[in-house]
Amino acid sequence: MPASPLYAFGPFSLDPDRRVVTRAGEPLPVTARAFDVLLALVERAGQTVEKDELLRLVWPDTVVEEANLSQQIFTIRKLLGQTDEQPYIATVPRRGYRFVATVARMPQSETTTEGPEAAPARREPLMTCTEAIRLAVPLDGTRLALGPCPSVAIAPDGSRLVFVAGEGGSTRLYLRPLDRFEAVAIPGTEGASNPFFSPDGRWIGFQAARQLRKVPIDGGPPLAVCEVADLRGAAWTADDEIVFAPGPTTGLWRAPASGGPPTPLTTLRFEAGERTHRWPHALPDSRRVLFTIGGAGATSFDEAALAVADLATGEYRLVLRHASDGRYAPAGTLVWARGAALFAAAFDPQGSRVDGSARVVLNGVAMSATGAAHFACSSTGVLVHVPGEAQSLRRSLVAVDRQGRELARYTGGESLEEPRFAPDGRSAIVSLRGRSSDLWLYEFSRGALERLTYEGENFAAIWGPDEGTITFSSSRGGPSDLYLLRADRAGEPELLVASEFDKVAGAWSPDGTALIFAEYHPESGADLWVVDRTTERARPFVRTRFNEYSPIFSPDGRFVAYATDASGRPEIVLVSYPDATGKRQISTDGGTEPVWSRDGSELFYRSGDRMMRVDMSRGAAEPGIPTTLFEGRYVPGTVTLANYDISADADRFLMVVADDPPVPTAIRVTIGWRAE
Repeated sequence: MPASPLYAFGPFSLDPDRRVVTRAGEPLPVTARAFDVLLALVERAGQTVEKDELLRLVWPDTVVEEANLSQQIFTIRKLLGQTDEQPYIATVPRRGYRFVATVARMPQSETTTEGPEAAPARREPLMTCTEAIRLAVPLDGTRLALGPCPSVAIAPDGSRLVFVAGEGGSTRLYLRPLDRFEAVAIPGTEGASNPFFSPDGRWIGFQAARQLRKVPIDGGPPLAVCEVADLRGAAWTADDEIVFAPGPTTGLWRAPASGGPPTPLTTLRFEAGERTHRWPHALPDSRRVLFTIGGAGATSFDEAALAVADLATGEYRLVLRHASDGRYAPAGTLVWARGAALFAAAFDPQGSRVDGSARVVLNGVAMSATGAAHFACSSTGVLVHVPGEAQSLRRSLVAVDRQGRELARYTGGESLEEPRFAPDGRSAIVSLRGRSSDLWLYEFSRGALERLTYEGENFAAIWGPDEGTITFSSSRGGPSDLYLLRADRAGEPELLVASEFDKVAGAWSPDGTALIFAEYHPESGADLWVVDRTTERARPFVRTRFNEYSPIFSPDGRFVAYATDASGRPEIVLVSYPDATGKRQISTDGGTEPVWSRDGSELFYRSGDRMMRVDMSRGAAEPGIPTTLFEGRYVPGTVTLANYDISADADRFLMVVADDPPVPTAIRVTIGWRAE
């Protein structure tokens, strides 16, 4: 057969037979679908090609969404470096597209050289597979780092894999083209986590050094996008924005991929029990994102839900329950994780609804306790995953000194959290959220756990107001109300504060006359209230349109420290008591979980993995500069209570650590997984 003509436009040439696009003689990376779209437009240069015609030409045997075509157009424009001054593809509103650059047709004989070296390797479309092909990518010489965020990502065209590996006590990103045998460390990505690709596959986003960053895959230094405290997922949209969750207890935020201040996108519905929005993934229409909602009282992210948010309004709707870390796969498929398995079902992205029954895609996929599943899928039918299991929610209670050195390891259990030293230091209360959520008393000398509660969901316990009494939250009457209980279990729990909204105790005043607590209101979010023990009347203490939580009295009773997201990220602030005046920010780089030393000379809080200390010996009017006391991957708290406590002498810290999962030795790749 005669050779097809070669098309030349600007510095580019397109060879239909060899399926190659070159710039100044150098082949460019282009996916099979993008090549087909570009060829269809170039062959009809100067003509409007209807969308329906393009869909028939490029996907002749498949029914696909129009968004798939939009994605390919976006990719081609990026590939060609289209600008207003140098356009190549013009959009014809409500009709299709037109190739507007001047195109020259040249016979192959005038431009090519005979011989095998003249024909670059042809890249076939991966989705032509009629059966799934499975490969293993060994991690020779590297150790995959399975943290709280996804550790792997795949380029949209399925050609490159990026993963997080440990190195010398830190982490780094590694890039592995799937047609190569070696992974290469990406310079400048030390301390990286949560990698994700840009829609055109030319950039990799990640978190490092409390920043959201991006790095070009072709080389170059990383660039900062914005500050972020403790990332819980990020997605790069076709409109060149990055949608992300800046922390474990926040809604979603957005920032320009070129860099700039972030702005909020979604707001947690506390009245509906929502406590976190995380793991966003862009839908192909560039107008919406899929994300995960975690709820109050949930013992794992198997109880989470998937929702779709409108990027224009921030409004969102629920699409699937009992699912986490959902991804949209082209050809109308939704993929999500539950337990250690991946599920898939037909999905209508326009109507944001699941249209079919679910089927298991893969078993044995590593999943972190944060709800992150360690997998990724491309638009060309490539799925990568880290083999493993759902990370155990089993946690251990440990004591560390002021340098973070472990002194003792006491006990463990499913979802152990919120430890509180007894006033005499001989025991501690902990919450265990296994099949039920209950309070337990741990005696250090005997190493024994004794169950304290049996009815409803019970959590967030503090000592007081009297010796041997405990105040805690319980859902035994409906919403989470506040109850009193004797630690020796003499008598039944006594209802202290009840209302139609969930409440979490913060602290008793030193004289035991007032309890400060957080209430989760549908209009104002988390607010601080104070109840007088004598009159049994509650009053608002701090109530704003922002969230205020984790309040704690200073040992002299004159001040209250708490966390607030009024600045756009959680920070620790201090106000006077009882009038809530003289507000002063204590943290300087984000902060949660404030705890005072017993003598009031120090205020501790957490900032990501760091335990921070503030010298308060000169009083609240002259707080010291926050310094890092120690750092470690301890389980963080939520918007309830601090997930740690300090001893009376402030020399020991009770911390919660998660059991380490097995370290995988390979990443699995499945090509054409939808053919199964």
